[in-house]
Amino acid sequence: MAKLTEQQKVQKLYNLIGDRGLYVNTGYDVFTEQPEEVPLGLGAGFRVPLMKEGSRAYSSPLLFATLTSLLNHGTMFVTGAPGIGKTTGAEFAGHFFTGVPLDDIIQAEIIGNPQLKTEEVIASLDTAKMVHDGERVVLPTRFLQCPVKIWDEVNRTPADLLSATMKLVDTGKAVYQGTLLKSPPGVLFATANYADEGTFQLTPPFLDRFDVGAMVTSPQPWDLRRIRERGDEKLNGELEKRLEVPEGLRLDYERIRKEIKEIPERDYGVSDFADFMYSSLRFSEAASDELVRATKGNAWQVNQDSAPAGHFTDSPFTYTVNELSVRAAKAMTRYARAYAWLNGKDRVEASDLKAVLPYLIWHKVQPTARALAENQRWANDRIDFAEKLVGKVETDYADCAGSEAHKNYMAALNVLETGKIGDRKLTQEEVRKVCKNAVAKIGTLDKPYAITMANHVATEYNTRANRG
Repeated sequence: MAKLTEQQKVQKLYNLIGDRGLYVNTGYDVFTEQPEEVPLGLGAGFRVPLMKEGSRAYSSPLLFATLTSLLNHGTMFVTGAPGIGKTTGAEFAGHFFTGVPLDDIIQAEIIGNPQLKTEEVIASLDTAKMVHDGERVVLPTRFLQCPVKIWDEVNRTPADLLSATMKLVDTGKAVYQGTLLKSPPGVLFATANYADEGTFQLTPPFLDRFDVGAMVTSPQPWDLRRIRERGDEKLNGELEKRLEVPEGLRLDYERIRKEIKEIPERDYGVSDFADFMYSSLRFSEAASDELVRATKGNAWQVNQDSAPAGHFTDSPFTYTVNELSVRAAKAMTRYARAYAWLNGKDRVEASDLKAVLPYLIWHKVQPTARALAENQRWANDRIDFAEKLVGKVETDYADCAGSEAHKNYMAALNVLETGKIGDRKLTQEEVRKVCKNAVAKIGTLDKPYAITMANHVATEYNTRANRG
């Protein structure tokens, strides 16, 4: 029998979790190829997806719990109604994809509440050592030391504690009483019920620390049978058998992380589209008349919602109040690589990025009033909002790639890189004239991305000229 690859093992474990009734949800919403969407004649505009032969379909909560568990210090935000498997799904995924025993995961969990303290999340001082020996010893919590961290009902935690733990969520490191503490490689899940009278508002900076997010729905009615077949552990106590990992499916985590890291992304449009996405949401006419400060992050008084309509009225940037952070930009290629690896690819393509992208940004971008006026359901379904936003950016990306402005842009960058036109070496003044002409030609295209391209050419010229 041929030895399984690590990807094949992960795929089998993914299926095993469902087959054993541990996390069953056939609400497929991520496809390796765009499915055929069949409209329902009397279905209020709803469509049902039929996957193409040879492709794969995933349920996003379990898919991203899988990918996040396999990365170094992966972080995932999980939200949904109470009692539908947010926490148990994270527990089971953490167990199967990191090898940590379920009991250890449960013992290390913390539950958000208004009385939660730093000492319960990060560390405390050994008071016995302090009193008897005068020695100051920091004791990390089980939560910090566990490779699978689950912060349940995180939005019941006060804002000051969330602020104090942002470094932990972001980097897997924390500081307590001046001592730097490091958690082992693994995953951090934060679950949140929808807002009620006992919850606090999660701040954008805190949510931005989470690489990916999923909205968990209740199981499909036909999934309940498999859940019932699992039995009731409160009656039969058979959960331990279902948690056993078959010998042939034990994972080599170092090898997996190495293989994901080594998958090439260059030359297949991944970085280009990721950068274009980042750029498309960054621009803000409301922020400043100076291009260098015309960004959403600089619109701290008058923003996309409170400003009068600007020159551009239907560009992607008009659909979000805020921009994406560098963290989000870095997560794009990381998760595209992991997704490509899971599907047995030896390279990552733009289609891999587009499949995961909505789940990397929906919890980070805030729709504008204009966006919600277009579709009020986006206030509930932020993932659909993110999918449509990615679609708008994709349209602009295709238009840009086929434009005369883009040809001038690429030609100017080539001159700046080589200092030549053909085989002829240009003088500094000639290079400057080429760049000036390119900027002027690019500027005739009345699109925000043309502004970015023109500014890039000027910046590259200024940088090179500045260095002599």
